[in-house]
Amino acid sequence: MKVFIKIIFILFLMQANVFAESSCATKWRNLGSMSHSLQRYLRVKNICHDELKHKLNIITQKGHVALTYKMARIWLFHRLDNVNGMVCSFYSPADCKPYSEKRQGEGFNLNTEHTWPQSQGAKELPANSDLHHLFVTSKLTNSKRANLPFCKVESEFWSHGGSLQGIDMYSQDCFEPVDKSKGDVARALFYFSVRYDYEIESDVEVVLKQWHKKFPVTSANKIRNSQILDLQGNSNPFIEYPQLVGLIRDF
Repeated sequence: MKVFIKIIFILFLMQANVFAESSCATKWRNLGSMSHSLQRYLRVKNICHDELKHKLNIITQKGHVALTYKMARIWLFHRLDNVNGMVCSFYSPADCKPYSEKRQGEGFNLNTEHTWPQSQGAKELPANSDLHHLFVTSKLTNSKRANLPFCKVESEFWSHGGSLQGIDMYSQDCFEPVDKSKGDVARALFYFSVRYDYEIESDVEVVLKQWHKKFPVTSANKIRNSQILDLQGNSNPFIEYPQLVGLIRDF
């Protein structure tokens, strides 16, 4: 009897595995052809979920050169988030100032935002200086966001420049960025999750996936991603191939 039960259990596992592989292959077929072919992504074709996350972890580590935090800030203010000499806040785009190296210190009201909080895994190098999740923000919005999770705010306590601080549907304190930055936030956190093997809370992940879909990758996102590839040697796969998000069940 025990042998029979064991055989049934093995057959069940085999069938479940076949179904999972079939489902994954179907998802890949439904994607159609990708917009362009990059050698480093050939190994991820027809795999999904945890296996895909593992492969992306390897890919995003390869070639990644850890910058000093000082150098990361210089590139952030001088190049990545600098448009014709103006630097604007990620969470409040109307907050802009002309930037020069001399004005980076005291009195300059823009700061560096770690979309993945330093207190939750981004305190040490290379995560601390990883440009894929760093953005220029005003000191005000940077302090209001602090290390709060991202969400859809249901009841706001504070707002500025389109961003909100308040509570979500679960009465949890949280932060909702301005629409212009929602897709960027989602893809930055998806990147950080696979690059450093951190999990995203399920309620946050639901919101991030909605933002990723509603606010797709822009030409500006692609340019910034390409610049970061030049500066630190790795890319955000969810900017190059946004379709990959739909192939991962849980980040």
